Amino acid sequence: MSGIAGVVFTDGRPMSSAVLDSVVAATPHLRHGVRTWHSGPAGLVRFELATTPEALADGQPAPPPGCPRTIVFDGRIDNRAELLDLLGSLSPGPDAADARIVLALHEQRGDACFQDLVGDWALAVWDPAARRLVCARSPVGLRPFLWVQQGDAFAFATEPRSLVDGLSLPRRLDEGVIAEYLSLRFVSQTGTFWQGLHRLPPGWALALEGPRVRTWLWHTGPFTDYAESSDEEHVARFRSLFDQALVAVNRSRGAVAAHLSGGLDSSSVVCRSHELLRAGLLERPVRAVSARFPGEAHDETEWSSAVEAHLGIDALVVEPAPIDLDASRTWCAETLHLPLRPNTLGTMVATCARLRAEGIHVLLTGEGGDDWLTGSYAHWPDLLLRGHWRRLLAEGLAQGNWRSLEGRLRHLASLSVGPLVARSRRDRLLRPHLQFSVEAPEWIGPEWARRTSLTERWRADHPWWSDLPTFAQKQRYAIYAIARRHVNWDNLLAFAANQGIEMRHPFHDLRLTRFLMGARGGLLRYDGVRKVLLREAMRGTLPEKVRTRQTKARFSAPIVDGTTAFLRECPIPELFAVRQGWVDGARLARYQDAFAGWRAAGGTAPVPKEPFGPLWAVVALELWLRHAVRV
Repeated sequence: MSGIAGVVFTDGRPMSSAVLDSVVAATPHLRHGVRTWHSGPAGLVRFELATTPEALADGQPAPPPGCPRTIVFDGRIDNRAELLDLLGSLSPGPDAADARIVLALHEQRGDACFQDLVGDWALAVWDPAARRLVCARSPVGLRPFLWVQQGDAFAFATEPRSLVDGLSLPRRLDEGVIAEYLSLRFVSQTGTFWQGLHRLPPGWALALEGPRVRTWLWHTGPFTDYAESSDEEHVARFRSLFDQALVAVNRSRGAVAAHLSGGLDSSSVVCRSHELLRAGLLERPVRAVSARFPGEAHDETEWSSAVEAHLGIDALVVEPAPIDLDASRTWCAETLHLPLRPNTLGTMVATCARLRAEGIHVLLTGEGGDDWLTGSYAHWPDLLLRGHWRRLLAEGLAQGNWRSLEGRLRHLASLSVGPLVARSRRDRLLRPHLQFSVEAPEWIGPEWARRTSLTERWRADHPWWSDLPTFAQKQRYAIYAIARRHVNWDNLLAFAANQGIEMRHPFHDLRLTRFLMGARGGLLRYDGVRKVLLREAMRGTLPEKVRTRQTKARFSAPIVDGTTAFLRECPIPELFAVRQGWVDGARLARYQDAFAGWRAAGGTAPVPKEPFGPLWAVVALELWLRHAVRV
């Protein structure tokens, strides 16, 4: 991830370099190269991280000769050849940077060009003749995009500190958004922890026209329904699209690495990439990098070693270190991001250090496999409506063999008929954050929940994609718009970029996800087995030990250790959220005691039933409040 920012004065007064210099100075963690441009009332900034051959000659944000518009672009385009063909005689050439291709396409097709782009990106285009700024994000939306309008100034950035400190915004907290975060039910598509600082959701666009800001969802489908395609057609199409995604994310100016945990998703990325190399479709081998946790219950060496033996390779092995609380404090202060979760931080620090030593700047992940391929029962009402009762009955009876026949039939009726006749069942299917037995989770302070209208925020969260034609598509589209993704990923992407590493995610390839939007539900989950389609597509590619693996490691121990280390320095009663009544300190203490006892026993016993997520959320927020907000 590189980074972009910009400021436009809506009253038309000229932009000054001092304003852009302030934005740059506020973003010290993205300093691999910085370019600024300003003309008239607009100014743009790009923080460089060149990971593709074409990006090395990318001159943005300076407009190319003869082009009236200017672009700042953070990301990667994966269908370059298709776009160059679409441009025809207006093509800037096969060696043009991604940003130049997108700018030419926007010149030709206007805002409709967003529909043509495949990749992971965020962008802004300034049209001086119309005095119009248009901004947009790719549908999966891992590239962040923040914006603010203050008086006669509009500004955007991919990093919060670029705006908060760069424009000296007032540091006022949005307690409603924070309440969602602490409750572990984050639904705000546009809110941030800062009042007045907004997020642009994935697949949305924003236009600044005069002083007016207009936003709209441009990624709306339609999505082809493949429910009637055969198993063989599904597997062949998935394999073709997965190959296409892997080839695309391997476009790099140097070597590429891939995270190998030993799970189904990361192993598929590594193993299939090696097959594509042997077929001559990749230019260079993908280096596997694997974290090892000797003696820990979450160590997956058994599985990653099986992949190494299958391919005849040796992975780059890293051993993560425990959380460094001083480094986390510095990170919050310098970036205004939340601290990285301990289960992620140790691995990323070690991985980035190893990749830098090897001269590698691109890291592939298995992110998205759990989202898109795990499957659900959302297609059962669709089978009922279409009269596919035999298929519905076969799937229903195959699920939950530990139940009696009567129990399986009740389960089938509940999940197929229920959403058709009962709103509560539809909500459970399409709005799972509403599944509470009480008004708010037990650890949230009741008074604060009322003051922040927490339950009202959840119930007001109506999915904008509810007019899609099937229950399955409605449920799957929510993956594009997972609100909590930005909480989990923005800080991680920024950390990797700070280390000179760009993370890429082939399972989030737009062409692949479009297919999965319409794939047959029974090929995603069947007979209690998840990711059936991926398992079938990787038959012969993965070692059977990994392909048939049903277990999944739980990385609770590093989080427990990190939280315990912080609470030694700052006991629960001293936490800001406890003192403010946002959370119940006594309940947090109970959770902490349960997990501390579990960890003291070696962490191999069954994980306690108490929730641990609230503890890390409160600790992460404490670090952020103390060092980013400085409460």
